[in-house]
Amino acid sequence: MSEGLPADRWRAKQAHYQDPAVAREYEARRFGSARTRGDTRRFWRAIEAGLGAELASVRSVLDSPGGTGRFAPLVLREGRSLVLADLSRAMLAEARASGAPRVCADALALPFADSSFDLVLCMRFLFHVPRELQPRLLAELARVSRRFVAVDVRHGWAWSAWTRSLRGRLLARPVSERLPPSGIEPLFAKAGLGVRSKRFFAPGFSEKVLVLAEKRLC
Repeated sequence: MSEGLPADRWRAKQAHYQDPAVAREYEARRFGSARTRGDTRRFWRAIEAGLGAELASVRSVLDSPGGTGRFAPLVLREGRSLVLADLSRAMLAEARASGAPRVCADALALPFADSSFDLVLCMRFLFHVPRELQPRLLAELARVSRRFVAVDVRHGWAWSAWTRSLRGRLLARPVSERLPPSGIEPLFAKAGLGVRSKRFFAPGFSEKVLVLAEKRLC
């Protein structure tokens, strides 16, 4: 079993983020607390740790979907270049202050040549994508990357995942499925990616895991 939304909820989610009012409130609603604001820094530190000395070779980064550009200050601070790609024009409008180039694009069909970026980020997105489309998404991220892909994965072996599932059952509300930890490597392998490192945040309590993958040599 993989994480992901059913196709009809996936389409509704895409439409939801096209709304300018939703985009304006997104940053405050998702990252308004000290804990959630810290998530961005924690994910980036996990990427830095996973790359180690090879972080110095990362000069160009794609963030897809880039949303409001929350990773921009961290990516740009050491002279790297950054491109934000998002299907929502409303979200990209909110990212104007980031200073990064913005491209309206579907993460499943990115308008970039093969091997265009040293590192591709994909945060708060995979768990929304229908499970049958997830290998295709990861393969597209791998296509435009020269080597590294960093993805925010949500796994099912955590208190937050169990309580979310229970609330869904009690309220008769659909809940997106979560990926078991044992399913991470096989999912990435379908896209030609090998898992370089996994950083579990608050193991047993949080479902968040940062997966740093790299393209396999043919």
